[in-house]
Amino acid sequence: CDFIEFKHDNIIMNTSQFTQSSWARHVQ
Repeated sequence: CDFIEFKHDNIIMNTSQFTQSSWARHVQ
């Protein structure tokens, strides 16, 4: 249960970084 909340919070804080890094890499 804690893992989901932790992940969710982490994703929100790293949404821009994750999207820019993961998304950009996936696109290329």
